[in-house]
Amino acid sequence: MSRLLYGPLRARRETRSRRASVALCALMLAASVWALARWTHGFEVWTHEGRRALAIEAGSLRAADVALVGSDGLALRPWNGGAGAPARAYLVDWIYLDCPGVCRALGGAFQQAQQELAARPEGAGVRLLSVSFDLAHDRPRQLARRAAQLRADPARWRFAVPATAEGAQELLRSLGVVVIPDGAGGFVHNGEIHLLDADGRLRGLYGGAEWPQAVAAAQRLAAAPGSR
Repeated sequence: MSRLLYGPLRARRETRSRRASVALCALMLAASVWALARWTHGFEVWTHEGRRALAIEAGSLRAADVALVGSDGLALRPWNGGAGAPARAYLVDWIYLDCPGVCRALGGAFQQAQQELAARPEGAGVRLLSVSFDLAHDRPRQLARRAAQLRADPARWRFAVPATAEGAQELLRSLGVVVIPDGAGGFVHNGEIHLLDADGRLRGLYGGAEWPQAVAAAQRLAAAPGSR
């Protein structure tokens, strides 16, 4: 008698187990779809740069308040209300001195931007800042040499490097800047000009060839009511 009851009982248990497995799989699938939809903003944005553009529009990317060391060897805290911060807008590029291509192009763009800012009174509230992320090789002395080569006026264009490796990573991460070793001693990294306000909030991205647009946007930001 017990054997006769065991067969149907076992079948019912297997049925309940299969139903539970199906329900669990459906729940996991729904959770995955929800997470993917959230990550891609409704399946509309699939790239890192696309997500960063949306974050800029929302005003949610802000430079971490980490210590920098200028090419003169002195501490530098340009944004977030740092002492001695005269600018209302910053144009920032991320570099390393051994970079053979994009960094040199950005250096040329900043040379032209410096001339444009010096020629216009509305450029008084804008500063250029080149930040190296290669702490192993780019120290203040090397940055000072590059600044001299590019005829950077320290009143308008500063070179700096984060004081610590941890600070460098925190700063890059806070602005969504990607830096990846290329396996040959160099790096693959974001090559845009970054427009930051006085609080370090990322307000726009521009290609190196778009430096006139970057300068114009920085001047508008510096002149906007409420800018400090």
